[in-house]
Amino acid sequence: MSRQALPQAVCPISGSDEFRHLCEQNGYRWIQFPASGYISLAAMPDEDANAAIQDDSVTAGYIESYRGKFDSKFRRSARRARYLRKHMPPGKRVLDVGSNIGFFVESCRLLGLDALGLDINEGLVQEARRTFPQCQFTATALENFAPAERFDGIYCSEVLEHVIDPGDFASRLLGLLSDGGVLYLTTPSSDEYLSGQTVKRDLGAPDHKLYFNRRNIDPFLRKIGFSRVKHKRALGGGIQLIAWK
Repeated sequence: MSRQALPQAVCPISGSDEFRHLCEQNGYRWIQFPASGYISLAAMPDEDANAAIQDDSVTAGYIESYRGKFDSKFRRSARRARYLRKHMPPGKRVLDVGSNIGFFVESCRLLGLDALGLDINEGLVQEARRTFPQCQFTATALENFAPAERFDGIYCSEVLEHVIDPGDFASRLLGLLSDGGVLYLTTPSSDEYLSGQTVKRDLGAPDHKLYFNRRNIDPFLRKIGFSRVKHKRALGGGIQLIAWK
């Protein structure tokens, strides 16, 4: 697999270039920036290799497992769609970044919202179109997505931990929001994987590449340009939040 060193190994939160070795798992080295607690791979895949990683992680079995949990996944998506709508400014345009097989997009449609699903994986988009033919989905990377209009709400669930450059990714999300628009973001927390300075679980490389926690994701998002962040209780221990443009 082609990999490249982190650009100057700089923390996207503090800007510090001081880091420590955290652990090595399955041939991948993880580092942590003490100034912020942010964790990432010491060497990132390039864009082509990362796209291949995401393609390889989605198999027929993966899609079938989602279909097997249809009712529970749909109920969760419906709750989250209502929560997003509650915090959105006037307007109906919603973007789901990492839309998987379309549960959240369909939940938004049932609420009367105009939702579009975006996913980098063509197989997932095809499955979403088959499952919810009344909804709109597009297979493209976020960096290649250039809509004519902005969105009043963006939902991005369990995607941030997979990206190579979290600063660029979050900046693109901000740029897609209308003034006063909101981002509903979920991502695992590093606190789920650490006990003090000891790693207690497999960090999931190379599919997972980075981890924030509830304490450092707020300054990260504010540095990007979000004006306010509100955390939502996450029963599984991860991060769930709403961030306002």
